[in-house]
Amino acid sequence: MNISINNGAEVFDITLNNENITGYSVYIMDDWNGSANNNIFWKPTTEYVYANVWDGSINNDWATVANWSSNSVPTGSSNVRIPGTGITNYPTASAAVTIDNGYIESGATLIAQDAFTGTITYERNLGTTNWYMVSSPVIGETIQDLISNHTFATGTDPNIGIAPYINDGTAWSYQTTASTGTLNSGQGYSVRLATAGNISFTGAMPVADIGVAITTNTNGFNLIGNPYPSYIPANTPADGTNNILTINTASLTEDTLWLWNQATDSYDQVNHAVSKFIAPAQGFFVSSNGSNTFNFTEAMQSHQGTDNFQRTETTRPEINLVMTDGSITRDADIFYIDGTTTGFDNGYDSSIFGGVSHSFAVFTETIANGNGKRLGIQSLPNSDLESMVIPVGVIADAVEITFSAVALNLPTGIKVFLEDRTTNTFTHLDEANSEYKITLSEALNGIGRFYLHTKASVLALNDVTLENVSIYKTNNSTLRVVGLSQGKTNVKLFNILGKQVLNTSFKSNGVSEISLPKLATGVYIVQLENKAGKLNKKIVLE
Repeated sequence: MNISINNGAEVFDITLNNENITGYSVYIMDDWNGSANNNIFWKPTTEYVYANVWDGSINNDWATVANWSSNSVPTGSSNVRIPGTGITNYPTASAAVTIDNGYIESGATLIAQDAFTGTITYERNLGTTNWYMVSSPVIGETIQDLISNHTFATGTDPNIGIAPYINDGTAWSYQTTASTGTLNSGQGYSVRLATAGNISFTGAMPVADIGVAITTNTNGFNLIGNPYPSYIPANTPADGTNNILTINTASLTEDTLWLWNQATDSYDQVNHAVSKFIAPAQGFFVSSNGSNTFNFTEAMQSHQGTDNFQRTETTRPEINLVMTDGSITRDADIFYIDGTTTGFDNGYDSSIFGGVSHSFAVFTETIANGNGKRLGIQSLPNSDLESMVIPVGVIADAVEITFSAVALNLPTGIKVFLEDRTTNTFTHLDEANSEYKITLSEALNGIGRFYLHTKASVLALNDVTLENVSIYKTNNSTLRVVGLSQGKTNVKLFNILGKQVLNTSFKSNGVSEISLPKLATGVYIVQLENKAGKLNKKIVLE
């Protein structure tokens, strides 16, 4: 096929062998001299084509000539494209760069360590029409441009599928087609497209540290996100120093990030237990302990592989407890890690997301010194597994629920049992095709009925002792006792001098709350006694 192209005063004849160009256009970039065809690209007519295409064949140095398909480093008039697939090395620009514009495909990354002049468009693929949490990886993108360049899903008129999260009680602030304003670097947004496809952000390349204001307000949860077109480490396994949890720990109620998982329609917890990098344009929640600045630094940036929610290979013991009602599935993780405790370990224990209400969820609570935190991840000592009994919490209506478990790398002979203290049964969960199915007679919202045991032998009711009971104060006027079998229990409270200040009894139903008299601050001893024996535990009233 021979095509003649009139370029002003010049006419070029181009011969193409066996090329099907239906629906395609040819783009001739600047400085065409007819001596080679490196600057000719065939693309669908709706796409813009870039002459300087990164291939990363040598290394990740932007200034290396052979890394570019045009065999020339981009200049101020260059249009640059960085493909999202088929690339081994992604570019890092260590010196100042000037281009006309650049296009970074979904999956690609770019790091600039000096001034970077030119307009950048970053593309992120949203593979379904579900909700996603995103953030702008460029500076200066506007809401009005996002709206004009994309078709968002529509909701209650006039709302469309883009919303920041406002933690003053407003929650999701849905935008309309008339919304305007600049997207703040590091701020997160929930988005939903009308059809699956790409969302793109256009603006300037970020080349400095970025701080984002976070507040406590009504619930402390703030939706923020990765402000760079590169990966940043979430935790110490990803980077021992320059990770976002370590650098920002003083500003957080707990060292946890909450990422929306569109595939399960729920939030995933991220802490220091499993290595995680945050992808470009990925939004996430944090819980602020006050009015603070959440910091992202240039030093955090790196090039990584594809981001996903799949489990990584591990040799440590762990249990994944799964609960389903047949249509919705939720899970909770238990990790056994040297150095952790049976209490709350910040950075290794993580609450389920508390910025929204849950109608169906499974979680655990700490074995010792229970504080009421509902954990999506609980890390426990990697020793003496048979002595630890884990309270399992459930949020569910009066429906049929099914439990199952996947156990990895547990010590030889150790099995996982689920105890139901209402039916007085134990179920071996981690063997093939094993599950525990029960129809709830009433809605559940907490712990007290179900417990997870790790034992070498089959359990019986008399294996449950008072040592598995959790006692803690919910406030200075209420004492909560969790894990008692049904029946009468006596409880006494003594001050540090041994004086009895409370003597009462109650009938346990898994979770019992006891009203405390008005007491001075200090240390007290709780003495619990029933047919299983006697238990003493210390509490502190503040």
